[in-house]
Amino acid sequence: MTPLVPVNVDITTSMVAVVTVLTALVIGLGTLARPSRATVTWGAAFGLGMLGAYLWLAGQQMTETRALLAAASALLLCFEPLVWIGLRMHFGRRARWWVVILFLVIAPTLLVTTADNPWYLPSFHLVFLGSAVFGGLVAYELLRDRPAARDIVLPLALASCGLVVVAVVSTVSALLSGGAAVGAQLSALRGMNAVGTVVVSTCAAFTLVLMVRVESKKSDVGDFVERARRRLRKAEAQNDFPWSVLDIRLDDPADLREASTGSAFAAIVDRFHQDIQEALPASADADRMEDGRAIVVIRGGDESVRHHLRGILNRISVIDRETMTGIRSSASIGWATASVVGFDFDLLVATAEQAAGRARAAGGDQWKRADAADLARVVTPVD
Repeated sequence: MTPLVPVNVDITTSMVAVVTVLTALVIGLGTLARPSRATVTWGAAFGLGMLGAYLWLAGQQMTETRALLAAASALLLCFEPLVWIGLRMHFGRRARWWVVILFLVIAPTLLVTTADNPWYLPSFHLVFLGSAVFGGLVAYELLRDRPAARDIVLPLALASCGLVVVAVVSTVSALLSGGAAVGAQLSALRGMNAVGTVVVSTCAAFTLVLMVRVESKKSDVGDFVERARRRLRKAEAQNDFPWSVLDIRLDDPADLREASTGSAFAAIVDRFHQDIQEALPASADADRMEDGRAIVVIRGGDESVRHHLRGILNRISVIDRETMTGIRSSASIGWATASVVGFDFDLLVATAEQAAGRARAAGGDQWKRADAADLARVVTPVD
């Protein structure tokens, strides 16, 4: 009877467990929830990484079969190129597949064919540097022209930059040491590869899933905007002037965030939007543009809208006893009417924003009706 080989719980088995969970997370919350070319590519990247992790574990349990470990290393290092091409597609940029396919073919072929000869170490360094180049490209794609989502993209961007630093340092160290201690260098590189896989895949999973979720919220906002434009165009065709747009903003959101915990601030924001929905009539259309901002399209005469404005402000200013935060919040509201601005939705929103700014400058917890001066500030170009 062949004795069973025990599985050692070390960095390798930890890597396999983490990568498996992250792969399920990305495929479940990204690829399946929001299928697109980008999310399918990211799912493939994590699937390939999971395969590499299992091959790595198998290679170590089978008395460190070199060819198997080489193939596993190559698959793990192919993660960054697939993430990069997925980002290009997600941001609507040209997908340069030929570069990625070239790397996906060369990396495993080079490492597997040199696994049993002295050329393996320089080949590994070369593939490692190639993966690091894609890591730098990942960081570049994430950080260029994306200031609004910087808090979301920062984990993966920093992890990818870390990969670049580690690859360059390890290559320079290998060149300076010459051919000395090849076994020690190879062991160190394999350890860095395992740790780097855990770090990069964890950061990638959270960044990519959050990016997909944020984009889905943006699409919901786009649906609201298109719906509002259709309603206003129809009202204009019928000369139906009692239409207004409200820009409702939570006062001092930065101070509220600092004065409360993360969960408490999230509860304040959720209640802010819930109060707005409950204070409005069923015919009004409201959308959560940001955490502390909502846009409302409402039909009604001046007195009716004033009644709803007062109701919104009163609801928001009441301290919520259930959350036990003890923090009183308030809002500033800008009110733009079709009779003053016209039926252009974008112009109504911009003018309401001007009025909301005046309400906040006046101390908050109040509303201001947009006038001709607010409209002039919007339509007059700034030199």
